[in-house]
Amino acid sequence: MFKSCAQQLLTASLLMASAATFAEDAPEVVPAVSLSGSLTMATDYRFRGVSMSNRDPAIQGALTFSHKSGAYLSLWASNADVGAGGNVEADFFVGYILPLTEKSFLDINYADVNYPGTIKEFHTDFSEFGVNYNHSDLMIGGDYFTAGVFYSPEFAFKSGTEIYLNTSYKFPVYKNIKLVSSLGYTKLEDNEQFAKAFGGDGQQDDYFDYKIGLGAEVLGLNSELVWIDNNIDNDANIMKGSVVFSLTKPF
Repeated sequence: MFKSCAQQLLTASLLMASAATFAEDAPEVVPAVSLSGSLTMATDYRFRGVSMSNRDPAIQGALTFSHKSGAYLSLWASNADVGAGGNVEADFFVGYILPLTEKSFLDINYADVNYPGTIKEFHTDFSEFGVNYNHSDLMIGGDYFTAGVFYSPEFAFKSGTEIYLNTSYKFPVYKNIKLVSSLGYTKLEDNEQFAKAFGGDGQQDDYFDYKIGLGAEVLGLNSELVWIDNNIDNDANIMKGSVVFSLTKPF
């Protein structure tokens, strides 16, 4: 799945690789393929406002192979608990970074999301297509803005078509400390399919999720302390909002 912290690190590293490729006065030879990655430890694994680790801590890792043309291949993994057996999520991404200006680009990608070991009848695996617009220094130096749209022809738990819209913004407030925020909207095929994926009383076919908090870079680590919540009408613990702290080491 697309992850807030890990994905932003991924797109930032890919932007730097693409920018180096398209810079006309670069003194060094840019390698055809470069490797980047990250390791994250978090108090909870949240995906679009919902806990995917049953509110337990998570360890996540990413590896990205990027070509100087802008194409990339990424592998992402985390411990997970989606209530269908199995305890791992393993995702595969393939995409293309399309530079627009020196400070903006499009990330066009396909994601294959897998939960090895889960009961097949639950149909937890799914695929998704996405386009994400990224812009640094949009209003002031040091800020970062994203806006994306994602589509799945058959979402998790075989819950029909899904559309997800998301926007996020990082704003510097003091030295290396930034305000981090995001707002997302999920729309599923109909009420019955929504209840299949998220539970509830069968009255919803969509929901909002949001994140608000602070992020900082210290000693080569990216940290976040945020509140994450949603308006899903379900009292299950995994749906309830919570404070999430994470540390990420990019490499």
